[in-house]
Amino acid sequence: MIKNGYFDSKNYEFVITDMYPRRPLLNYLWNESAVCSADQFGNGYSWISLGDQHRNIEKGDRNFYIKDKITGECYSANRNYNGLPFDKHECHVGVGYHKVVSEYKGVGAEFTMVMPEGESAVLYRIKAENTSKEKKSLSLYFSLHVTPQLSGHNSYGEADYSESLGGLLYTHDGFRMPNDHTKLFVGSLKEHTAYDVSPASFFGLYTGDRAPIGPKEERLACFGSTYEDDYIAAFQLDVTLDEGESFDNVFCAFSARSEAECLEMKSRLLTPTRFDEELSAQRAAAVNMAEVYTAKTPDAYMDEQVNVWLKRQVSLGKTWGRLYGKGFRDVCQDITAFVSFDPPLARVRILHALKHQYEDGNPIRMFEPNFYYPYNDGGAWIPGAVLAYLNESGDVSILDEEIPYLEGDSYTHAKDNDSPTFDPYTPGERIDSVLCHVKAAMDYLIGSRGEHNLVLWRGGDWNDSMNNVGLQNKGESVWLSIATVKAINEFKEILRIYGTDDKTLEYYEAKKQELIAAIHTHGRLGDRYIYGINDKGTVIGGEDRIFLNPQSWATLAGLDTEEALAKAMDEAEDKLRCDWGYVQCYPAFTEGDFDIGRVSYFKRGLFENGSVYNHGVAFKMVADCMLGRGDRAYETLKLISCDNPKNPNMIVEPYAVTNMYFGPENPYLPGYAPHSWITGTAGWIYRAITEYMLGVMPTFEGLTVNPVMPKGWSGTAVSRKFRGETYNITFIEADKYSLVCDGKEVSILPMSGEGSVHNVICNYTKKG
Repeated sequence: MIKNGYFDSKNYEFVITDMYPRRPLLNYLWNESAVCSADQFGNGYSWISLGDQHRNIEKGDRNFYIKDKITGECYSANRNYNGLPFDKHECHVGVGYHKVVSEYKGVGAEFTMVMPEGESAVLYRIKAENTSKEKKSLSLYFSLHVTPQLSGHNSYGEADYSESLGGLLYTHDGFRMPNDHTKLFVGSLKEHTAYDVSPASFFGLYTGDRAPIGPKEERLACFGSTYEDDYIAAFQLDVTLDEGESFDNVFCAFSARSEAECLEMKSRLLTPTRFDEELSAQRAAAVNMAEVYTAKTPDAYMDEQVNVWLKRQVSLGKTWGRLYGKGFRDVCQDITAFVSFDPPLARVRILHALKHQYEDGNPIRMFEPNFYYPYNDGGAWIPGAVLAYLNESGDVSILDEEIPYLEGDSYTHAKDNDSPTFDPYTPGERIDSVLCHVKAAMDYLIGSRGEHNLVLWRGGDWNDSMNNVGLQNKGESVWLSIATVKAINEFKEILRIYGTDDKTLEYYEAKKQELIAAIHTHGRLGDRYIYGINDKGTVIGGEDRIFLNPQSWATLAGLDTEEALAKAMDEAEDKLRCDWGYVQCYPAFTEGDFDIGRVSYFKRGLFENGSVYNHGVAFKMVADCMLGRGDRAYETLKLISCDNPKNPNMIVEPYAVTNMYFGPENPYLPGYAPHSWITGTAGWIYRAITEYMLGVMPTFEGLTVNPVMPKGWSGTAVSRKFRGETYNITFIEADKYSLVCDGKEVSILPMSGEGSVHNVICNYTKKG
């Protein structure tokens, strides 16, 4: 059962009906230059990107107040601070827009937000409708907590209504500003009655958003202000509505470098049709993205995720990484997921990411802003991203694209601190083709090995929080060694596609076998794999503790026989499963260990220290499918899904994936989900379902179809667009596997020309 609301598939919406869940439910709106967050009331923040900097526009509560001028009653139509008996109060989470709807005492209200494409701005629309049989005399107020501040000096700032611009202008001109966006503008499409810019004047010193004092007066102050920590943008519009009559208005908010730029942007944004045009564009984009891959299975909730919402969440990553910066591994992983519905952008993202690979082949941990902590796993994600692009697009020309490296090498530029810095990009002298960039990453990893012939850990690997295991260049990561084996497999496939000579392929195969031998000798403990060996020679993940990722990645890398890999996965199944997924390790650390890093200092059951870290659970789903365990993969998915009845503490957006659930060892909030959206989990779950469970896998030669279906899924249907063609696939459980396309049995789905539609029957055998 889905909590908090329901999916409206026709409109690509999730409608939140429980407006007071245990924690706010988030949505994000974005374009290539700006980001906006909103909870179920529409509250949140917005900022724009200025190179490697973020410039805030507004942050906090956004309010649409309505005052009945006859009775004097005033309330927030979107927030309902006082718990008034609204006849309706719900939030429509859309693909590219966000709308809060309410009705109270014969007045219907809507507050809608959208980010206009190609603009570093936010548009807001308020609408009031008289649903009663009596005339309504109303004052409507729209308020934002704007953030024009660029420094710590309030003396630089002032705000007032600008007659020349026809809106509220906020300036923060000062000495040595971090950027030149010193203006912030908030404008109204329709003429307003009054305005306010001072929080003290509109909200009062002691009342705040819940009971603003400004609307108690007939008119707002209409007076400027200065020396404020932050300002507000409040507009008053007086309207009279007959029965059935409505009124709506659009506002814009953005930053700019000059008043002239403000006027230019306002003229583009505040037109009678712009808001509706943007909504139509978002709708068209949602339809196009959904049609790339649609599934109809016995699980309606999973279908919603595959068809719309996982793609939507992955799309946030494809544009903004993890919002706080573009982690190199994050960018690469997102590319492997979104390439199916945006190959051209995947190409752009690959070329941009590889510019942040040092001249020694190892990438920077994060860019825009830069994070120089010496993680060693970045290169292991490059072949997968490049191969995914080749398989989806068939475009080999990317391998010959020449791009620079980041200046220097990863050792000399490493910084042992945990905070990012805003530094300009500096290209190195070395310039290589994309193929050589992939090769440089592989050569770095192959050459970066310790006394056990395993890959050096340095500042950490995928597990960011094991950040003091290898800074002395002695610690070795078994997981990263396994990931390198997987990366070599992918690199060899890239070389095959490119047409490389056999000698080169043999060389990398030999290096792979060296690594596999070292892993089997030094990385095994009975049937399972350890995590690594730190600088002090201490085994991490030995007899005392088991970790999830080495077990699943052994299968992803094809490290051993199927029987041996199955035994490692059985160990994970036995030791790491709980009622809401699989914990990242067990038991959790209970005492800090300086020679391991921050993971050991985290409280039990939080993040990598024993939480159900869903990124790792998604890896496990893929491994289950690769071992033919379709029922187990599906059961794993349902454990971490929001409709799992065994996790009453779960509070997660039904339309987004959370990065973790607190583990069962946490004594206070087991099962709680505090962080959604900002995770690579979405991309891996999307691929686990579409490519491995449903089995529609892109290869350079075309689509293959090898499902690993759960029990009772015969009759499942998938529509997949691939290189301009559409494949409508029906899955039928049978005694013998066969793939029939347009009446002919094939081993791989044929491509016959742009725009062709193919009818496919996949007769599959149940594997387990």
